[in-house]
Amino acid sequence: MKRKILNPFFIILAGILFMLPLSASTESEIADTIATAVNEITTLAKDKSINKDARYKKLDSIVTPLFDFALMSRLSLGKKQWKALDSKEKKDFTKLFTERIKHSYASKLDLYTDEQVVIEKAIRVKNRIHLPTYLVQKGEKKEVLYKLYHSKKHKKWLIYDVDILGVSILQTYRSQFAEILKKDSFSALLEKLKTTET
Repeated sequence: MKRKILNPFFIILAGILFMLPLSASTESEIADTIATAVNEITTLAKDKSINKDARYKKLDSIVTPLFDFALMSRLSLGKKQWKALDSKEKKDFTKLFTERIKHSYASKLDLYTDEQVVIEKAIRVKNRIHLPTYLVQKGEKKEVLYKLYHSKKHKKWLIYDVDILGVSILQTYRSQFAEILKKDSFSALLEKLKTTET
């Protein structure tokens, strides 16, 4: 499959390019689906007439069906810590973690510039799919690697992590959360998720 150079789009280090409908069954279809989704996000980013609330609602309608936020929440805490939580703590953490990610993406929509995104051929890695992409600006390329798995529950491909310049955002969160939990309680971590920006 040939490389696809998309019209101006933006990528932020938080991974805004997560927003894509991944019901595709093959690597090439996933890449094609991303190209379509990028155009939708680009349109949203360009439209400065949309107020903040409407912008967030539109973004939320794109994001919510496409991520496995429950899996991301578990992975961000780590298996041992997650197992130690009761059902209410798991529910509360998943809700706050999901809100934090969504608000982080929404706050970056105004950072739209004239970058291009090069989407490479998707690669199957065991039972996962990796999709390498590059943000290209003024001759400089920055790699973003999207990681997907096929959810039996949802019967579609979902993004569960992204590497930005070789660094996993979930590993980054896991390190941050582990550091907090060394010094403080889980309740304190929940409070930090409520009150601090990502």
